[in-house]
Amino acid sequence: MRSLIHSRRIDRKALSLVLALSLGAPLQVVAAEAPTASSSEAQAREKFSEGNLAYDLGEFDRGLKAFSEAYRLKPLPAFLFNIAQCQRQLNNPSRAAFFYRRYLALSSEEPANADVVRELIAEMDNKVRVQEEQRRERERFTRDRELQRAREQAALAEARASQAKLAANPSAAQEKNGASEALAMQVPEGAVTAQDSKPWSRRWYVWAGVGAAAVLAGGAVWLATAPNPRDTTLGTVGR
Repeated sequence: MRSLIHSRRIDRKALSLVLALSLGAPLQVVAAEAPTASSSEAQAREKFSEGNLAYDLGEFDRGLKAFSEAYRLKPLPAFLFNIAQCQRQLNNPSRAAFFYRRYLALSSEEPANADVVRELIAEMDNKVRVQEEQRRERERFTRDRELQRAREQAALAEARASQAKLAANPSAAQEKNGASEALAMQVPEGAVTAQDSKPWSRRWYVWAGVGAAAVLAGGAVWLATAPNPRDTTLGTVGR
């Protein structure tokens, strides 16, 4: 939070320093020595004003372009700080950190805002790490989603292939269904249980046994009451 407050305070100050220190008094000396340089510095001054106005309006893309052109016309390190500020506002922390470092490295003396710039560099580096983690998380999510989609498509393709195979050879499905029906007909459901569930008085083998027993009993009675019953013992030889 402290670095953000400081960065806001130095936005306007730094932009003003570029014009006051770099395009102020030295402009008359350079103009006297090299007329062509006067034109370059005048154009740099114009681009600086254009970038400053765009920055105040929040048009950071336009400000970045103007400050970059000003640096090409007159490569002053202070312009690099302005470029870094635009990159920071555009949420390009990697590029912002690069230009902050170039600003410190190319300054002939340590700038007055060097400590704040170092804080901004640390802030941008941290944002770069956060963005990298978010990028990896998005890639991981995309890979998982694509893998799930591939699995679903493979399952759908397999189901369609199975349906196409059955449609191309319907006799196989009919034979399978016929075999199942034949097996079911061989063992009627409830056949055994239905037979066993009949009462004993309605079973034919019970009455057959009763009839046989009655016949045997009647024969025994007749033999016992006959006038000359037959000898039921074995005879001996010569009897």
